[in-house]
Amino acid sequence: MRISINANKIDGPYGGGNQFANALEKYLSAKGHEIFRTLVSNIDVILIVSSKTHPVTTSYTIEEISEYTKLNPNTIVVQRINTCDEQRGRDLGINRALLDANRLADYTVFVSSFIQELYKKHGMDMSKPYGIILNSADEEIFNPMGSAEWDGKEKLKIVTHHWSTNYMKGFDIYERLDQLLDISPFKDLFEFTYIGNIPLGVDFKNTQVIPPLYGPELASAIKQHHIYLTAARHEPGGNHYVEAMQCGLPVLFLRSGSLPEYCAPYGVEFTLVNFEEKLLEIREKYKELRQRVLKCPYSATRMTSQYEDLFKKLVIERRKNPRPAPSWNIKILYKIQSCQRKIFGIKTLLRGILCG
Repeated sequence: MRISINANKIDGPYGGGNQFANALEKYLSAKGHEIFRTLVSNIDVILIVSSKTHPVTTSYTIEEISEYTKLNPNTIVVQRINTCDEQRGRDLGINRALLDANRLADYTVFVSSFIQELYKKHGMDMSKPYGIILNSADEEIFNPMGSAEWDGKEKLKIVTHHWSTNYMKGFDIYERLDQLLDISPFKDLFEFTYIGNIPLGVDFKNTQVIPPLYGPELASAIKQHHIYLTAARHEPGGNHYVEAMQCGLPVLFLRSGSLPEYCAPYGVEFTLVNFEEKLLEIREKYKELRQRVLKCPYSATRMTSQYEDLFKKLVIERRKNPRPAPSWNIKILYKIQSCQRKIFGIKTLLRGILCG
């Protein structure tokens, strides 16, 4: 198959969407499929991973996909939905962009039932085909080999990590734990490490802070700990707790978003009311949860194979039931309209530069 992903390839720590696109390209390329990050000729499947245009991550826009599919009606469009305004705590236009892009989708992939239900409430057309494929982590990097196992005597080492500085990632709970480490019995029982970026105004006193890490270095740091903590709000399907579970760490997780869906079998759930109680509880349940999490199924191979199976199924169906090609005069009209939009965009840009 010829598959195009509308995301630029970025090496290094740049969010879960980037990691997903890179992992998918790696798997599909190894299976003999042709993967592109631009709109080339004869594409079988376009995968939308960037519905809201971003100057760094987006390789081509929803408008360009719309133009392409008008001229190439047998190209299948799959939209992956893994984000929402709710997780940012304010309206950034993410929900509107995703809903608008969904008009082009032949099939929608949600990364959790939580995010599927959220967009259903926002009015997404659920009569169109859709499914849920859970997020994953690269098992060649994030695996339990060499991970520390708590002996029941030393302090229980807790870790979390985030690339984003958004306070909704759970910094109120991370600050709360930092303060608990000033008092008994918590200071005698636990240690806490934060890996990543920190928002302005957060000043940890009893927490080891490590700058953002990526890939093997991140996995190595996670494996030096025993328990993973996440308090992210309205998380559609985050990479951070999946990476930790793949490394063999049981999870202490907030009852919010997709966290229960991903973490319930492998950790202890808490609320804003009972955090301290559940912190002590996961210490007592560590051995049982450790054995469970070692069987955690969230591998990149499992996830990417599900996408491959989906793409194959959709392509076979489309080839059996092809859409009629546009007539030559319609093609010319679309080309003219596209050129007019580009010329208008250039004029607007030049006007802005000259007036500025």
